Amino acid sequence: MIISKTSSTMMNSSIKSLTYPHSANIPNSLVYLQSICFSILFGIWVLPETILIRHICLILGALIGLYVIFQNRALFLKREALPIGLLCLLFAWALFHLFFLGQDFEAQWLEWTTIWKRAAIGLVFAIGFGISLVDQAKDGTVKRVKTSWWIVFGGLALPTIFFWIKWFLGILAYRYGLEFPDYLRLYDESARFFVHKSAYVFFCLPLLGVSLGRLYQLYQTSSLRKWESFIYLLSITAVLLNFLVEKDRNGEIYAFLLVVVFCTLLLKGQLRSFSWQKITLGCLITLVPVVGAVYQFRNNPQWNSIISDAKVAVKIDQYNNWQDQARLMPPKDEEGKQISGTNYERIAWLTAALRLIRQNPQGFGLVERSFGRLGKKVWPDAKLHQSHSAWLDFTLGLGVPGIVLLLGSGILAWRNAKKIFLPWNTAGRWGLSSILLLMCTTELSQRVYIDATIFMIGFAASLGLNTVKKNGALSEGPEPLV
Repeated sequence: MIISKTSSTMMNSSIKSLTYPHSANIPNSLVYLQSICFSILFGIWVLPETILIRHICLILGALIGLYVIFQNRALFLKREALPIGLLCLLFAWALFHLFFLGQDFEAQWLEWTTIWKRAAIGLVFAIGFGISLVDQAKDGTVKRVKTSWWIVFGGLALPTIFFWIKWFLGILAYRYGLEFPDYLRLYDESARFFVHKSAYVFFCLPLLGVSLGRLYQLYQTSSLRKWESFIYLLSITAVLLNFLVEKDRNGEIYAFLLVVVFCTLLLKGQLRSFSWQKITLGCLITLVPVVGAVYQFRNNPQWNSIISDAKVAVKIDQYNNWQDQARLMPPKDEEGKQISGTNYERIAWLTAALRLIRQNPQGFGLVERSFGRLGKKVWPDAKLHQSHSAWLDFTLGLGVPGIVLLLGSGILAWRNAKKIFLPWNTAGRWGLSSILLLMCTTELSQRVYIDATIFMIGFAASLGLNTVKKNGALSEGPEPLV
């Protein structure tokens, strides 16, 4: 669809009213190329046998990013550059840890040649990309902003699209005996092209967050009847059904939280209008996630027993079953009932990880599996790998300074995202927050997840570098993009 003349004029006027100090023009073709590289990268980031394509996208994006960063180097003297400065300090701290604090130099060096190398390249790509997107708006051409937005949004949607393609082809193969290539099918964990359900949650949840954010912005401007709203509603439905099909409780929890935030903002806005029709509609919309949560709670025994299970799980010295989940069965509760293995393990690992952090505030040195390495020193017979919380695992790896730098940069980037012009602020506020929340209770402190987390924080932070106080329609709400 074409933007209406009045809408386009308002948006053009708003973009032109912005001032961009210390900014150099970036060719529009480079911005599109960066957007395409990001879209491909995000879509295949977690897929097996795609490392060559990922590296091409990362390197090409980083080369363009170096050019953009050099052209806009004065921007890094601004206060808004603090999140990026913290990320740079994180790399410096990891390097210091390697040579002076590390407990396994060979393993740490291997991570530097893989995880940290890709994360550094991705950070350069992300910073340059964010600056380019803001720079693109300087000439006031809505069409160019719209094109870049849909390329990026398409990239966010690709992991969800790939999942449903595989799921649908799997149904056809089961019912009609059809054969499809291995990479187009869903597999068990031992298969070559297997993708863990946590990966789908990590790479699909930002699509849910961004779609909810844009829907709320469209509601603010009374533009919910536009086709753009249908695209976001379809994306939200696809992600929620993905989590239900995969039976991933982490995905369900954080999807529920994001939807509740959306409904709260919606209801808050409607209460201000003092319109009983809008208030009633807002209450009905809010009931949707509440009913869904009640249904999940009543039909999933793991939710019903989580409090009683936690009372047993925190007693890690009394019960050592958590040390070897493959060999030892979960203990029984005070009433003699077998407790949930999933609840028991997660809570026991959380308790053990917090103890190890107090004993090793500087960390072991590895992004991956520091929990198992440090745990082996305290519990020699334990067979541990990850604590099931990316933030805890990262703290165990890079210590308290490491988590302060990474999480601090993420929170500051999220905070600065309020200054980002629409629609890009949804990537900084809703997209980034979904990742930061998800890492609280998911085993994501490894390889591509760390790469992607640092990328998304750097991307959100760089979007806020080139913007200043805004006025006009653009600061009040988004115009429809379709």
